[in-house]
Amino acid sequence: MNNSVPLIQNQTPVQRGFRPEPNRDPSVAAVYATASGELVFFSGRTLSLGQRMFTECRTRYDVDMGDHRRTVDLASIPLRTRDGHHFIATVNVGFRVHDPCEVVRRNIRNALPVVYTYLGRVLEPITSRFDVESASAAEQAIRQEFANPVPLPDGITIFELTPRLRPDDATATYLRARRDARRALATDADQHRVELERERQRVEREGLVQASRLNALENERQALGARVFTAADMAREHLIRHPEDTERVTSMLMEHERVLLTAQDAHTQRNTEFIKFMMDKGVVQPGQFQPFVQGAAQAYGVLGTTGAITGPGTWQQPPVLPPSTATAPTSPATPAGPPPREQVVLEQDPNTKVWAPSDGVQPVYLLIDESSGAAPYLDDLGDGLQRLLDGLRRATDIAPAIRLSVLGYADQVAARLTMGSVDANTSVPWLTSRGPASYANAFETVYGRISPDVDGLKAQGITVRRPLVFLLAAAPAADEGVWQTPYARLTDPATHRYAPQIVACGVGGATAALIAAVATKPEFGYVATPGADVRTAIVDYWDALTRCLITYGRTLLAGAPDLEFELPPHFRVAVAP
Repeated sequence: MNNSVPLIQNQTPVQRGFRPEPNRDPSVAAVYATASGELVFFSGRTLSLGQRMFTECRTRYDVDMGDHRRTVDLASIPLRTRDGHHFIATVNVGFRVHDPCEVVRRNIRNALPVVYTYLGRVLEPITSRFDVESASAAEQAIRQEFANPVPLPDGITIFELTPRLRPDDATATYLRARRDARRALATDADQHRVELERERQRVEREGLVQASRLNALENERQALGARVFTAADMAREHLIRHPEDTERVTSMLMEHERVLLTAQDAHTQRNTEFIKFMMDKGVVQPGQFQPFVQGAAQAYGVLGTTGAITGPGTWQQPPVLPPSTATAPTSPATPAGPPPREQVVLEQDPNTKVWAPSDGVQPVYLLIDESSGAAPYLDDLGDGLQRLLDGLRRATDIAPAIRLSVLGYADQVAARLTMGSVDANTSVPWLTSRGPASYANAFETVYGRISPDVDGLKAQGITVRRPLVFLLAAAPAADEGVWQTPYARLTDPATHRYAPQIVACGVGGATAALIAAVATKPEFGYVATPGADVRTAIVDYWDALTRCLITYGRTLLAGAPDLEFELPPHFRVAVAP
C-alpha cells in the first residue's frame, strides 16, 4: 500500500503574457500566491487571459481535491478500554480536501500523517467508555461519531470511517484463559473422579505386566541355567527378542565362523603334518588317523562332542532363526563359504504415506457469520473452530495437504486466519460480533483472495485442487438482491478460472432459501431442522466438517480425492420454497 497521499501535486511559476497555463485535472484545484505571500483562489480554475496579463500572482499550486480511501491498522496505538485492557483498531477511512488554500498555507505535502494523528487522538476517548468485551458497541459509537463528515482545521474532511476493533494479543490470551477456566470449573469434579479411576486401573495393569515379566524371566533363568551356549545359540536367542538386529547379528556370526574355520584349517594342517611324520616313523598306524583328527577338532571347539567331520572342506551352517512351521526340502552339502543372505522386503503402510507436492493441496476457505444476528452463538462458533483446528493438528498425515483460511463476515469481512497449513504454531482466531450480515462483501472478499492464494501455491511447484468454501450462516442477508452479483462472479467457471465449490449450512435466522441459493450443488446446502437447539446444531456442524476435511485429505493422498460432506445430526437438506 502507498504510504503517501500528496495533496500539493505541482508548484509552478506564473508566466505573464499570452502563453496559456498548463491544463489541470478536474479533481485538481489551482491556488495562486502573490509575491507578498497572499493566497488567491478562483474557485479552483486557472487564470484567464486577461488576468495573466496583469496578475500579481507569482506561483501556482495544484491541490488534489479528489476522494481518497485508506485502510490503516493502528497496532502501534492501542486504544485503552474502560476495564484497563486495550483494543487494536483497523479502520477504513475516506477523506478529501475541502479548503485547498489552507492546505497550501500549512504546506501539507502528505495527508496521511494529518488524518492518522487525528484518528489516534479521537478514537481512544470513545473506546475508553466500553469494556473490552463490548467491541461491537464501541465500533457502533465510533460510526455514530463519524456519521457526518468531519472537517479538520487543516483543510481536510473525513467523510467516511468504518472501524474494526479486536483485543490486543495479551487481552485475547487473558479472555480465552478466563473463558476456559470457567468451563473447566464446571467439569472439574467429574474429571477428577475419571482420572482417579484411570490411574488406579493403570497401576493395577502395570503391576500385572511386571509380575508376568518377572515370572517369565525366572522361568527362563531356570530353564537355561545348566545349558551350554554356542555362538549360534546366543545369536538365535538374541534375534527372538530383537529381530530388528537380524542383518548385524548374521554378519557377526558369519565372521565368527569364518575365523573359526580359518583357525581349524591351520590347526588341522599342522596336526596332519605331525601325524604323517609319526606314521612315517611308525608311531601312529593308518587306522588311527581319522579318530585323531576328529578329537583335535572337538578339542578346538568346532564340532560338538557327538559331531563328525564329513569330509575335508565341508561345512553345514546351523539355522540362526527359529524353524518355521512349513517343512522345507533338505539340500545337499554346499562348498565352504557364507550362506546367501535372505532378501527383506518392506511394504509401506498406506496410512503413513508421506505427502509430496505432486499429490496436490486443497485450498479451504471457512466463512463464519460474525454479524449481530450470530452474536448469541459467538462462543459456540469459536469453540467449534477450535475443535476443528485441534482435529487437523492431530491428523498429521494430511497436514500439508489441507491449506486453510478463515474469514469472519458481517458488514465487513475480517481475515481471521490467512491461507496455510494447520500445525502446532497455528493460533485459534478470535471472533467478534458486529453489524449486519453482508453476503456481497463476503463473496467479493473470497473472490479477491482465491487467485493470489492459488497462484502463490502454484509458484511453489505444488498441484492445487479446486478451492472449497464452507459457509456457516446464522443470520439473513442484509443485502438481499445485491449479493447475487458478486456471488455469480465468484462461482461462474466461464469467467473465474478458480471458481470454488461452496458448501453452505444455516442455523438461527439463516433461511433455507438463502442456503439453497448459496450452495453450488443441491446436496451441498443444509439448514438446522425446525425446533433443533441452535447450539447443539453448531456443535454437530463443526464435528461433521472436521471428519469431512480429514477424510478428504486422506483420499487426496491416496490419489482419488472425493468430497463427501455427511448430513450432520439436527440438519436437513435446504430446499428453496
